[in-house]
Amino acid sequence: MSTRSARWLFPLLVLGPAALTALLVAWGAPRAPTTVLVVLGLLASVALLERRAPFRARWAEAPARETRTDLTYVLVAAVPDRLVRLAFEAGGVLLVASLPRPEAMGGIELVLRSLAAFLLADLGKYAIHRASHAWPWLWRFHLAHHQPPRLRVLNALRLHPVNIAYNSALDVLPIVLLGVPPEAAAVLATFRATLGVLQHANLDLETGRQWLLNAPSWHRVHHHVSARVADHNFGSSLLIWDRLFGTLHRAEAPDVVGVAQSPLPEGFVGQLAHPFCRERLQTSCWLARFPRLVR
Repeated sequence: MSTRSARWLFPLLVLGPAALTALLVAWGAPRAPTTVLVVLGLLASVALLERRAPFRARWAEAPARETRTDLTYVLVAAVPDRLVRLAFEAGGVLLVASLPRPEAMGGIELVLRSLAAFLLADLGKYAIHRASHAWPWLWRFHLAHHQPPRLRVLNALRLHPVNIAYNSALDVLPIVLLGVPPEAAAVLATFRATLGVLQHANLDLETGRQWLLNAPSWHRVHHHVSARVADHNFGSSLLIWDRLFGTLHRAEAPDVVGVAQSPLPEGFVGQLAHPFCRERLQTSCWLARFPRLVR
């Protein structure tokens, strides 16, 4: 992909899905399905671009088992992710129902509340992401995301349901507590998901110029096979927390990504069960009676 193409394509891919979500929701489309469909449409579009102009040609192809696992995460995780977020939102609304809430919100107030909610959520996710690499009991639920030996858009949604749950809580609670309207929350959700998808794209999108957003060139460093190098660039959407807390690291794109010695099975069911059963998964765990499922 040429530098000129990257200059216009990256802003388009970052802002386009959020703008489309805002337009569809303003026209009355249901916000949760709209967010899911817009993000899945982005994922499919990026997957097509990866085939035409991959950043790393060897990342473009993967064993069939790995692709099936990636697709299962995409199809199974996307809808539950939205449902979990809606459940947290509903629960949060009940918890703060007694607080005074404005009936209408002016344009400036809407922007400020939405920005504050976005920044608080991003700071919380920076903290939990950093903890997930430092605390073994959290790393067990985050490991599946780092297991693939290649970075491509299909493995952007490789997230254990427990990982999804705490990310969702951190995204939703600031929105509820600050009274951000559901329509604005849908746009924020699409924007966050868009960046998460693009971070894993096997494309040369921003040619190293990006300083605010955690774009692919920064996130690839975080997936380095060496834990010493990978323990940097923890920001979910923004780089400001890494800059502030000293975890920002610029480096050349790694040749090898993933986990040097991963204990995870290759299949979806085994990866879901592993954090709970660990080394017993193939022996004494109750799922061990179904060996084909947990390999």
